[in-house]
Amino acid sequence: MAATYDTPSTQLAPTVARRPKHSNAGLIATYILLTIGGLIFAFPLFWTVSSSLQTWQELRSFTPHFLPAVPQWGNYTRVLEVVPFARWMANSFLLVAITIPGTVITASLTAYAFARFDFFGKNVWFILMLGTMMIPSQVTLIPQYIFFFKLKLMNTYIPLTIGAWLGGGAFFIFLLRQFIMSIPRDLDEAAVIDGASPIKVLLSVLMPLMKPALTTVAILEFIAVWNEFFAPFIYLTRIELFPAAVGMRVFQSMPENTEPREHLLMAAAATMTVPVILLFIVAQRYFIQGVVLSGLKI
Repeated sequence: MAATYDTPSTQLAPTVARRPKHSNAGLIATYILLTIGGLIFAFPLFWTVSSSLQTWQELRSFTPHFLPAVPQWGNYTRVLEVVPFARWMANSFLLVAITIPGTVITASLTAYAFARFDFFGKNVWFILMLGTMMIPSQVTLIPQYIFFFKLKLMNTYIPLTIGAWLGGGAFFIFLLRQFIMSIPRDLDEAAVIDGASPIKVLLSVLMPLMKPALTTVAILEFIAVWNEFFAPFIYLTRIELFPAAVGMRVFQSMPENTEPREHLLMAAAATMTVPVILLFIVAQRYFIQGVVLSGLKI
């Protein structure tokens, strides 16, 4: 008997799942709305950069100029001549360099203790720590000021940085604790069986896995310190010690004499924004992972 074969015409055509047309339309509408929203939120940055490249006459004219007729790149160098802006930026970088390592180290140790160890009053201490987030900074301002004044620490960076080396803040401890709790304890136990100490477990096992959360903490601390105005304004009185945030206010309040400076202020503001944008572009992947995974528990 001759063998029979199915011809292509007799075979069933595979079914291909097609996305409904209304789903494509919704996706397109979503992209359009997100694009419009992104442009709206990016407009202030665009306006700052554009204004920093304009002349004072263009900036103060009745008709707004969205783009400069001739970009005035000299505005950026002029800022350095009018005020010690380079020194202010260096001071801000110094504060960041001091506080970020302190926050990452001490917040990791505290979060590790709350996540992995059992000790007397653990839950009570954790709730009290979270309760400090509800206390406005203005409530503790006067006692802190008197404390640092009697220790003769005014016009130093110690009042601005010591908190980073004493836990780093309740929010960062909570964030890292949630992330550590999402890591299985089996990894800790395996390391302990191999003879690792608790500190060794933290450094060799947990911290490599905590890279997204640690990056998130570093970015948020950078932004907080970089934009901090209130504390430096209270504890620092010498202009050469000011960070960029306070220096911008000093620059704004200086008498103009014969030279207007709105366009120079825009140039200084644009310069101050660059490090934050570059940091987020470089570390955005870890930042998003840290925020998302910190709320999960395996």
